[in-house]
Amino acid sequence: MFVEEKGKKLGYGSIIKEKNYLFYLLGQLISRFGDSIDTIAYGWMVYEVTGKTSLMALLFGINAIPTILFQPIAGVIISYKKKKNVLFICNLGRAVVVTITALMFLSGTLRTYHLFIFTFINSTFEAFQSPASVSTLPLILDKELFSYGMSLSSTLSRVVELVGLAIASGIIGLIGISGGMIINALSFYLCGVFMLLVKYRNEKLQKQPLELKGYFHDLKDGFNYMTKTKVILSICLFGAFFGVLLLPFNTLNIAFIGDELKLGPNAVGVANFTLTIGMILGSLIFPKLKEKFKGINVFVSCGILFGICYFSFPLLKISANISITYILLALLCILFGLTAGVLMTLINVAFMECIKEEFLGRVAGVFNALVMAATPIGSLLVASLCIFLNTSTLFLIFGIGTIILFILQRFNKGLSDI
Repeated sequence: MFVEEKGKKLGYGSIIKEKNYLFYLLGQLISRFGDSIDTIAYGWMVYEVTGKTSLMALLFGINAIPTILFQPIAGVIISYKKKKNVLFICNLGRAVVVTITALMFLSGTLRTYHLFIFTFINSTFEAFQSPASVSTLPLILDKELFSYGMSLSSTLSRVVELVGLAIASGIIGLIGISGGMIINALSFYLCGVFMLLVKYRNEKLQKQPLELKGYFHDLKDGFNYMTKTKVILSICLFGAFFGVLLLPFNTLNIAFIGDELKLGPNAVGVANFTLTIGMILGSLIFPKLKEKFKGINVFVSCGILFGICYFSFPLLKISANISITYILLALLCILFGLTAGVLMTLINVAFMECIKEEFLGRVAGVFNALVMAATPIGSLLVASLCIFLNTSTLFLIFGIGTIILFILQRFNKGLSDI
């Protein structure tokens, strides 16, 4: 795919000639591969250690707290620090935390309260890594190559994730849950090394010392810029509600597969594998959908279909045949992932198109914090409901809530031009 700009032919061929981008991309792909293994290993470990769906929901809430507390701070701090150093330290820190967790689980000393502590520490590193990563691409690619770099990174990340999910069950069966987590830790170590190899162009750092007054000034600028951009503000408010509605699926999908479908880690692998296939397909078909239909119509239609898939998961219990259950689970996850892929691509494109480069880090920090702010409250709600309702009922209720939320967005003027 090529476009002509100022007499120069641009495309993916131009991207692979950018050595610094390739270092950055390779680090991200290695990290994504480790995460795909860890998706099953860590999730099943939490399920075994906690043994209660309510605790799994609370753990997900704890995971959100560092984003709420620290990402606005991180968005400002990274404007004073070299991005490669921030990314290296964050990857190193996450690697150490995952290594300790894996070794404690292997030795039988890991307890639920350890998971809460380690999750908080790990998420703190992620809170600083996220805005630094968002701000990196414009520093290693020319603006006209940015869309190609973003597209290539997203596509290859999904492919690598797909490969990881495809072999995750075999790896965990061979070297155990702890072994799978160690692979993830190694991926963080390697990702950190590749981040150090990247050379940035024209990285502009704040020269004055970071002081409390200057910090609040920069934070205020980012917040004001975001609130004045109606599309970003609308996406932020929508994201907070949508995040709460997704909590049962994000926190309890393994419990649902284990407790209600009576399936094991292999089924979790199938679900994640087919979900990723769906997300790749969704990303691929998005440009064609955007060409033929108005953005808000694509957004609402895919959202409603997403909600229908959500409350359809409990219907999988109807089949008594394990093979049929696997097939239906795979098909449902593909459709679920496809709609999610379209929605995520649409939102990411709107986000990048509407924000000036110099505000990316600060807005990303404030944006993520505000979106995640409702998660701890939502996790408490889900944890409380788990006492009275089973996972299937929660999927039904929150799936219907998702449909209603997307229908209401048709009347949201802030999203009318996405």
